[in-house]
Amino acid sequence: MIQRKDLFSIPFYNKTQYTGSNLGMRYRIEKHVEDDSTTLLATWWPGPYCFTATPDEQKKTNTFEYSDEGIGQACDWLNQVYKENADLFKTVPI
Repeated sequence: MIQRKDLFSIPFYNKTQYTGSNLGMRYRIEKHVEDDSTTLLATWWPGPYCFTATPDEQKKTNTFEYSDEGIGQACDWLNQVYKENADLFKTVPI
């Protein structure tokens, strides 16, 4: 299970993205700026490969408010995704 405390705070995302994994599920959280809107993008995909080596059609993304609360919501969403797709992640070599 992904813990909120492991996902850092907003100042971290001002500089770079965060990638991690949870038992076969890979994920990435990053700042996204479009026009005058700043949001937090959370993306998950089945491992074992990194973000750039995984085809885009295997990645699923959700948008959250760019705040510490948004990071918590992204954490909850990623944990929910893991529970809903546990059988898919069990087939991933880790």
